[in-house]
Amino acid sequence: MSGERDPSELRISDLDRERAAAMLATAMEQGRITPAEFSERCEVAWAARTRAELLAVLADLPGGPPPELAPLVLDVPFGQVRRSGQWAVPELVRVNGFGQRTMLDFTEAVIRRPEVTIEVAATMSATHVVLPADAEVDTDGLELVAGSVRHRGPTGRREKPRGRLRRLLPGSGREPEPVTPVQFVLRGRATLASVTIWHPRPGRRR
Repeated sequence: MSGERDPSELRISDLDRERAAAMLATAMEQGRITPAEFSERCEVAWAARTRAELLAVLADLPGGPPPELAPLVLDVPFGQVRRSGQWAVPELVRVNGFGQRTMLDFTEAVIRRPEVTIEVAATMSATHVVLPADAEVDTDGLELVAGSVRHRGPTGRREKPRGRLRRLLPGSGREPEPVTPVQFVLRGRATLASVTIWHPRPGRRR
């Protein structure tokens, strides 16, 4: 879309730099990089300003960069895409498919950032977004040509609800813990498309 900034040029936070340094420390302990390489890469990581600069020091490590740093692109022409359960949510989700049906269920998702952007650029598509019960959502940047944006839930559209950022706790088998408010931002421009945003009742699961 014209006017949209390349996600690789977005500014990173100190939390992103800390996670990169932790990944580099693990790689050094496993013998994948030398102490000298660790020092050099950490220097680059702490000086990094953009996502692209930070990803450069992690690109050749097993598993790649943290999932929240890499945009999730969903592009399955005439197909169906679903994300649900405890999936790791990146900062940016792009829905691009032609004739695609997409379901994004965030009710149990692991979200480590205060804001998640969903960018819709699909044609002849249907996108369903299931938010946590008290999530905040902004659709002002979403433009649909011959399409519609609908809010569904017990009270219809909610203007100022409170979301919760979810973080995995140490130890296996433990549930994500509510930490801080989270906002979902929907933006983009799509043709012959519909976007439905679900606001479940508190305590209910879809």
